[in-house]
Amino acid sequence: METLEAIKKRVSTRKFLKKQITEKDLKIILEAGTQAPIAYNKYDDLVITVVQDKETLDEIDRLCDEHYGADTMVFFNAPTLIFVSSKKAKYDQEYENVACVMENMALAATDIGVGNVYLKGMTLHIEEKTLSRLLKLPPETRAIAALGVGYPDGEFLPKEHQMKIDRI
Repeated sequence: METLEAIKKRVSTRKFLKKQITEKDLKIILEAGTQAPIAYNKYDDLVITVVQDKETLDEIDRLCDEHYGADTMVFFNAPTLIFVSSKKAKYDQEYENVACVMENMALAATDIGVGNVYLKGMTLHIEEKTLSRLLKLPPETRAIAALGVGYPDGEFLPKEHQMKIDRI
């Protein structure tokens, strides 16, 4: 698939097969993440954590349910969660750095037929509880976003998005 085609085809997958993604597919997605542009070349500030362990996924789901006050399944039963974490950046660009990593991984997943969904809110809400401990993050590093990945259960069609473009 060409890059622009992957960009146009990427959608948020909200229903996944129970089947785990292959190690080959996971490696492709992770490698794309490590190739993202990072401000000031501070790659050492970032940590990518892959969660496939059922007990850990269930604990993350429980923490989300506790925060939201309902049975939410906020990551849509994705069999793999890829968290991107960062230390506080000198000029507050940790969110932009993580977003670059996330976008690369989402496009790579789309390119190889792996469904994906970008998850930010749940990461921030459960971070203050125990997410850093669950992910065994280094001190002063916090999870900022996650990508749920897996094989889609059904077909998810992209929508054409409209955004205002000004020229000055």
